[in-house]
Amino acid sequence: IMLKFTNILYPLNLESKEMDNVSEVLDFTREFQAAVHFLFVNDEAAGYRHPTDFQDSVALKIKQVVPAELISQLKIIYAVSKGDIGDEVKKYCKDNSIDLIITSHKHHNKLYSSLFDTPDEDIIDSVSIPVLILPKTR
Repeated sequence: IMLKFTNILYPLNLESKEMDNVSEVLDFTREFQAAVHFLFVNDEAAGYRHPTDFQDSVALKIKQVVPAELISQLKIIYAVSKGDIGDEVKKYCKDNSIDLIITSHKHHNKLYSSLFDTPDEDIIDSVSIPVLILPKTR
């Protein structure tokens, strides 16, 4: 069976210093000749308009961490939304025919894990499409 993906979503946290996986996501996307969607979901509880509530801010952050020649070879869509990450990712996937989500995961200690869900767990619990988990490198 040959896998075929046409629209790949990578939800990201623009405030994170851990943007190392973006290049791997773009390499993976290029292999499948798919469009990649970068979605920043701002927490609605923030109560203010975050500077990254604009697609241009998402594009700028990606351009800061990825070589320009790689970006120019791909179809990239930059998007923002505000709300619960699981709900927003689910809605975005439905509205944009996403057939694969790639997300990063950072291991936490047992106490943290028993008290809180991580954003990647919220995403996995919300969708019914394949999710590829990449370990955070730091």
